[in-house]
Amino acid sequence: GIRSLTKSTLDSDNHTDDSAVLDITDLDEIQESIKEIVDWKDLGLKLGLFYSTLEEIELDHNRVKNRKREMLAAWLRGEDNSKDRTWSTLVDAVHKMNHRSLAEEITDQNLK
Repeated sequence: GIRSLTKSTLDSDNHTDDSAVLDITDLDEIQESIKEIVDWKDLGLKLGLFYSTLEEIELDHNRVKNRKREMLAAWLRGEDNSKDRTWSTLVDAVHKMNHRSLAEEITDQNLK
């Protein structure tokens, strides 16, 4: 209900603060924001997931889109070493993959 809305949710520009913890309800928005990233495994490692977890996802899903979604879901569940589940963490990981313009775009859309 309306009581559960935080101040950042109610901001007119609809941006959240960078320390807001993301969860599985943010999956679609996150997936949309990184759709141009092909190397989902590298992103998963940078988000704190273990290689073995990523290998398991790869074996369980035959399409890259599904693998990327499952990797993000594992991150959002806090699996392995994925402690910080914020837009800032995602931006840092994307930036480390040398997707600087995408990192800036995600920042502009979610952290301003």
